[in-house]
Amino acid sequence: MNVLGDDREDIAFTAVELSVPWLNVYSGCVWMRDGRVALVPRNSRAVGIFDPATNEHTTVARGPAEYDYSGGVLLRDGRVLFVPGYKTKIGIFDPTTNVCSTIAEIPNNFAYYPHYQGGVLLPDGRVVFVPHSATKIGIFNPATNEYSEIAGAPGENAFHGGVLLRDGRVLFVPYATKRIGMFNPTTNKYSETADLIERYSYRGGVLMRDGRVAFVPHIARTIGIFDPTVNAYSTVANIGFGNIPYPVSYYAGGWLLPDGRVAFFPYSAPEIGIFDPATNAFKTIQSGSSALAYSGTVRPSDDCVFFIPYNTTYNTTRIGILSLSDKKARARALRRTEAMKEELIAAAWHPKRMSEWCLDTNERRELAEIWRC
Repeated sequence: MNVLGDDREDIAFTAVELSVPWLNVYSGCVWMRDGRVALVPRNSRAVGIFDPATNEHTTVARGPAEYDYSGGVLLRDGRVLFVPGYKTKIGIFDPTTNVCSTIAEIPNNFAYYPHYQGGVLLPDGRVVFVPHSATKIGIFNPATNEYSEIAGAPGENAFHGGVLLRDGRVLFVPYATKRIGMFNPTTNKYSETADLIERYSYRGGVLMRDGRVAFVPHIARTIGIFDPTVNAYSTVANIGFGNIPYPVSYYAGGWLLPDGRVAFFPYSAPEIGIFDPATNAFKTIQSGSSALAYSGTVRPSDDCVFFIPYNTTYNTTRIGILSLSDKKARARALRRTEAMKEELIAAAWHPKRMSEWCLDTNERRELAEIWRC
């Protein structure tokens, strides 16, 4: 059921050309509080900055060597954490000063592949690093700048991307392993599901409105679905591409659209994928992309999604922009505002619920009366 009614987006794709001469220049992106987007440096000597207000790309915080990070996380204090891929130190970018620094040495006991692939922000402010070649789960506490580890991960390129579930657990999306990884930050325990999944099927996951997780199809021709309420894995929606006679890396990540559908951004697929969990339908939108196209995505507003380029040697020198319906975005914003009004009005007259709000009784009543007008 579509809880927002029939507001599925009218979608169009455009792109902004960039001047980025490096191979594998970025590995993800983070929308910052000032409205800019930080592009996580991989084989770049600088942090990339994209300003959605002007569609301009610049670089800041230049360093002496390539950064080699594998994803980014917005911390609660507004700084951006860069997840160590091949590096042995965690990167921290401060958007107020445009300065990048490194902290918290981690053990250098990894092989050719990245230590971690992605990070997940916990409600308590800590960050969980998703183990790729690492055999331990990394935990970083930005309040103390301390790094710690939890044993148990299988290593050998096991996971790629993580998702914070509603019950507080962190799901690790299976990549080169056949099982889904689970980390419980309350108990610091790692476990795996019993499901047997073909290796390299998925790369990244998206938490959907109903609490389930959609696994982004990498070489899989179906979309994986994990239901944490029953710890069950299933597949839906054949994504097609039947004209491609060999396994190919279709998509490399996804994003939840405001209408409840999920957008998959291309890796080697020629088109953007759109999955509707309400109907299990899958369709594509032409993107004009080529091999190894995009490495990350971010939705800075209700009416657009940005795809960040990955490999510029394959002519992917563009930031992709998925434009959504302005009219429907405004309608959703209005519904959210009206729902907040009703909540505040109810809270202003309900003694038990009033105790849970930060406003005092008179302030809530005054605000409720203003919104009644």
